[in-house]
Amino acid sequence: MLFAWILNALALALGAGLGARALYDPHWASRFVRLKADEQEGGFAEFRATFGGMIFLLHLCALVLTLRYVLAGGALVGVVATGASAAVAAAWGGAAFGRLVSMWRDKTDTKFNRLSVCVEVAMALAAGLPWLAWFFGG
Repeated sequence: MLFAWILNALALALGAGLGARALYDPHWASRFVRLKADEQEGGFAEFRATFGGMIFLLHLCALVLTLRYVLAGGALVGVVATGASAAVAAAWGGAAFGRLVSMWRDKTDTKFNRLSVCVEVAMALAAGLPWLAWFFGG
């Protein structure tokens, strides 16, 4: 079970790092997700908000709960950390699902999208591993 929590913490740290980078550098986030800010003032605010602040704090919150549980224990904290990690995993799984739907419906089966689905599924599995281990009785 410790292995599940370690992979979970690594995935959450990676997600928080991506969010922090996007928060700091919205031009990087724009290139990373292959989208452009609109021509109106404040176009990069969306990159800072969604790809930056939201992704950063979502992962950081779950990571803090995970580290609190792994380092100090406590059944209640473990339950909360598992639930938070499950929510993060569901978000990554939803991203993979949405991309797969786009690949099918919009005919966007590209190398980039295939690789992105693999990364999104890997992040979903790694972030959700403690929940999966609990759910399947491991």
